[in-house]
Amino acid sequence: MLQTRPGAVAQRVSIISPRRYILVNSKLSHLCRRHNGTANRVPFRKEFKDDRKTARLQRFFDKPGFDESRVDISNWELTVGVEIHAQLNTDRKLFSRASTASEDNPNTNVALFDLALPGSQPEFQKAVLLPALRAALALNCDISRESRFDRKHYFYQDQPAGYQITQYYEPFARNGYLILDSMDDIDIDEDEVLKVGIKQVQLEQDTAKSVQLPPDKVLLDFNRAGLPLIEIITLPQLHDPRTAAICVKKIQSILQSVNAVSTGMELGGLRADVNVSVRPRSVPKGRHSYHGITGLGQRTEIKNLSSFKAVEDAIIVERNRQIRLIEGGGQVEGETRGWTLGSLHTRKLRGKENEVDYRYMPDPDIAPLCIHKARIFVFEQ
Repeated sequence: MLQTRPGAVAQRVSIISPRRYILVNSKLSHLCRRHNGTANRVPFRKEFKDDRKTARLQRFFDKPGFDESRVDISNWELTVGVEIHAQLNTDRKLFSRASTASEDNPNTNVALFDLALPGSQPEFQKAVLLPALRAALALNCDISRESRFDRKHYFYQDQPAGYQITQYYEPFARNGYLILDSMDDIDIDEDEVLKVGIKQVQLEQDTAKSVQLPPDKVLLDFNRAGLPLIEIITLPQLHDPRTAAICVKKIQSILQSVNAVSTGMELGGLRADVNVSVRPRSVPKGRHSYHGITGLGQRTEIKNLSSFKAVEDAIIVERNRQIRLIEGGGQVEGETRGWTLGSLHTRKLRGKENEVDYRYMPDPDIAPLCIHKARIFVFEQ
């Protein structure tokens, strides 16, 4: 533990390495000159953070195989859309009275409906709507007076019903937006802002938690099955990996500021998927479109990114993969891909041509969700 008396720091460093002592003091004197002798002051905290970021990037660049993944991006336009899944701050699950406590033993907070047992029926928990409304209004969304639930069909071990209950076609909130500016540390002028549109915010249930047990076993914890989530879907209006990560970070900050979520990315309460596409700047715009935005390239989706750094790095890796593929005469396929922290490659999980693959259909067991205008007015105030 470092002491605070005068000269203690210099003694401590000189004992470890006299040469390091000289370098450190040289750098400190350099910083002092920057702070005291120039008009463009750089705060010491920012200098320290920039040095750490440079060191992290250098470690990333020094990995074996990085030279093969380096590409020229100057002639390419990157487009990114983000989908954020955030666990709402409630005591009960979305369609059952089971507790949402995360610290309890595995498979102890499970209702019959969470396991999709025959005869069990969903029971919508009204308290879930309160943090969801706070989140949607904080993101400048229009609240729908009436919304409906759909079944999103896919088969996986953590989905006992064979489908997920969500709000794809008629969500409870639409047409929001998020403002990013220079205070968010993105690369724009001080008098400019970046407005990122939010297509919709929808309620949905979480899946069970899978725990891999090498070599070939998987344990399932159904405490997480049925937890209430909101999915926030942005428009593809981001064109820089770092800006996309900052966008996710700001959305998390907004959700936490209105007490809408229980935890953030650091504890697994928020996860992000990114949709990535590229197109050459020198050719006519691409033939793909999304919610009125045209001229896009073929997109791929990278699932389950659990940190802001992961969002940035995964976009960089997938962008480079698509550029190399197109330059080599190949064609980007619409698919879902995965990415492992620190990896220089994404991997294919499954093909996905469009939303029809999920066979969305209205859920016949759940009545429409109707929100009175008086309640919306109270939250808006």
